Amino acid sequence: MTSIEAFSRLSAERFARLIKSLDRAVLLDFLRRLEPAVYARYFKGFRPQVLGRKRVTEALQFEVYERKNETVGDILTMLWNQHHRDLYHGMLALVKTLAEDVETIEKIEDPVAVGFIETLSARFDREDILICVRLNEVRFSEGVIAEHLEGQAPAPAGEPEAPAPAGSPETGLAAESPPASGESSAPAPGSEKNS
Repeated sequence: MTSIEAFSRLSAERFARLIKSLDRAVLLDFLRRLEPAVYARYFKGFRPQVLGRKRVTEALQFEVYERKNETVGDILTMLWNQHHRDLYHGMLALVKTLAEDVETIEKIEDPVAVGFIETLSARFDREDILICVRLNEVRFSEGVIAEHLEGQAPAPAGEPEAPAPAGSPETGLAAESPPASGESSAPAPGSEKNS
């Protein structure tokens, strides 16, 4: 899996979180040296202190998601792993308990994956663990990732995810029943008695 494929599994909010955690000056220096065309396109002539996070995030998001720039994806992955080295090495140590050569691991069983997540979540934020899993291709099942890291409860097979609200076309029920003819839900004007 390429870094672009790994990033395609991250939402825009998580991508922004990833960029926000990186040192802007270091990121721009890597881009200037390793991907000069991207640097010139978006950042040339600006001091790193002047560039806002939003501008940097939008430019890199375009490069990764629209232009599929593999070099930018690799730079972001490397810098994120360096910045979050404790999480990266913690995950690596846990995965190495299964096999010393982590590349040979085809799949991490669900109970083991949940144990890894619980162990790491004692020290790290679940959003960061999710980013680590996605960027480094940790071989957890999608069900475990969705349920334990993305916070989505898996929908049982054959059942709808949520009941349709009243008034929707699926239920055929009106949101509120109208008052019976001749009745009004509001009091008639002047019906209050003054004593």
